[in-house]
Amino acid sequence: MPAVADRVLGADLPEEFAGPVGYADRWLWIAVALAGALVLYFLLAWWFTRPARPRAPGRAELPDVRRQHLDRIDRIDERVRAGELAARDGHQQLSEVVRDHVAAVTPLPARTMALADFRDHAPAALVAVLELVYPPEFAPGEEVARDRFDLAVQQARGLVASWHVPGSAG
Repeated sequence: MPAVADRVLGADLPEEFAGPVGYADRWLWIAVALAGALVLYFLLAWWFTRPARPRAPGRAELPDVRRQHLDRIDRIDERVRAGELAARDGHQQLSEVVRDHVAAVTPLPARTMALADFRDHAPAALVAVLELVYPPEFAPGEEVARDRFDLAVQQARGLVASWHVPGSAG
């Protein structure tokens, strides 16, 4: 090694000095492999933990979803009229059906949104239905719920029946 250093430096070095130390190439490749593994780790962590992309139903699915939710509204209406279900509970179930329908046909997280969120991010027709069913859900008595139930059912049906997803035929 001293002979190589002498040729490289072009001068004679005293014995206590050593020439440049040559590093083995394997350390460079180990460092590159570790850096690559680290980058791959973070890419995979990002890929597998990213939020799922919301998917609106296709053209064929929307009428089926609409029909299912209209049937649920009809069943709630029948149960309240038959006295099997309190009007207040009917309002709660109508709210759930409307939220479920919106969540099924749009990317809105309607099942977990508060009324204030709907006011900020949802169409006016949806907000109107929810504003109609909310007071009876939380009112202390059953009178408000009974008085508003027919209108709530009518508006919930209208909303579900007329909901239009942009780009769909439904």
